Amino acid sequence: MAGLMIDDRMPRVISAKTHGVIDYIHAATNIAAGFAFRKRSRKASNAAFMLGASVLANALMTDYPLGVFRFYSFKVHGILDYGVAATSAALPEVLRLRRTSAPAQYFYGQGAGETMIAGITNYDDERGSRRDVRRLQRDIGRGRAA
Repeated sequence: MAGLMIDDRMPRVISAKTHGVIDYIHAATNIAAGFAFRKRSRKASNAAFMLGASVLANALMTDYPLGVFRFYSFKVHGILDYGVAATSAALPEVLRLRRTSAPAQYFYGQGAGETMIAGITNYDDERGSRRDVRRLQRDIGRGRAA
C-alpha cells in the first residue's frame, strides 16, 4: 500500500466498510481516553482528544461506505492511517511521558494497533464509494450488468 514495502505481504482481509466501523470506534476510543486522562495528565488528555478528532475527520472525509463528505479516496485515507499510527507511537516521547505510564502505554498500543489495521486493510476496495457508484451507473447505461 502506498509504496510501503513493509506491508506488501500482509493479507488484505478488512474491507472498506469494516474499516469504516473500526475508524469510528477508534475515534470514540481516543475521545474517551481524553476524558480518562484528564486528571492524570492534561497533555495526554489533549493529545488523545486531538488524535480522536483527526481519526474522526479522516473517516468523515473519505470516499468509502461510511464517509460523509467524501473528499478523498480510500487509498489517501490509508496513507493518513499510517501517519496516525506513527503519531500515536511518537506521542509519549513528544509529550515526555514516562514510558511506563498508562497514557504512554495507551499511545504505544494505539500506534501498534493502527499499524496492524492499516496493514491488513484492502485499500483497493472501492465498493460503496462514489467512484464505484458512477462506474456501476455507467455500466448499466451501456447495457452491461455489474
